Amino acid sequence: MNTEPQILLYNFTGSDRHRMIQRYLRKSGVSIRKVEAPEFLHPLGYLFEIPGFSPDSRFNLGGNFQDEMMVMRGFSEEQTDRFLAFFREQNLEPVRLKAVLTPITEHWDSLKLYHELCREYKAMR
Repeated sequence: MNTEPQILLYNFTGSDRHRMIQRYLRKSGVSIRKVEAPEFLHPLGYLFEIPGFSPDSRFNLGGNFQDEMMVMRGFSEEQTDRFLAFFREQNLEPVRLKAVLTPITEHWDSLKLYHELCREYKAMR
């Protein structure tokens, strides 16, 4: 079982900001996986390669989103705090939609998590 911190990144393009974020994550020993739209229906547990999770057999027929989103797994509280502080220290716009993988969300697909994070974000505004 993989114990190093891992992160799923959605809709991170080739901007300088994205390169800085990825460079920080790599230097911090975080395993990065960029998730593309065809993978959005797979359980998050599968995307993180957790044993016992299988890919979803359905073909993603247009379920998509353009917002940045990230899902973290295996980060200590200190690693999470340092990562979030990195955005402030570098004057980078934060990633609005972010989550930590839980025993509940590991069964969700990316679209379900995206919609839940959007709902929570709107409720906080």
